[in-house]
Amino acid sequence: MKKVRGKKRKRAKGYRLIDHTADIGIKVYGRTLKELFRNAAIGCFDNIADLDNVQLNRQVRFDVQAPSQEELLLSWLRELLYSFDTKRILFKDFKIEELKATHLIATAYGDKLNLKIHSVKEEIKAVTYHEFSLKHGKRGWIAQVIFDV
Repeated sequence: MKKVRGKKRKRAKGYRLIDHTADIGIKVYGRTLKELFRNAAIGCFDNIADLDNVQLNRQVRFDVQAPSQEELLLSWLRELLYSFDTKRILFKDFKIEELKATHLIATAYGDKLNLKIHSVKEEIKAVTYHEFSLKHGKRGWIAQVIFDV
């Protein structure tokens, strides 16, 4: 943690929850597109479980392609959820190694889900197109993602 004027400052999450009936919505921020993709993944898994007790003892490499930047973000999140559903790994940290308009190479780090240790918050069933947006502005990138729960 960085100290600012003698006080501890918490690291920003890079996303915030948005009001959405029946589903979970997040608004994601990033100075760069890589940072936005990382923050979107964190926002997804932070809503699935309490990540405080998640260790970084497992890693999964992802190579994702899509026809557009927007589709790439959605595909990235879908691949992460698929990996969670099939391998039962709670991801906590993400390294975006390469990011082009239609191609992503990244590594996700986490821990095998253990209900004795990990506290599950919500089951995310899918990443939706509903109210999805990805925009670049003066301060960087902003995306909105709705998860079906």
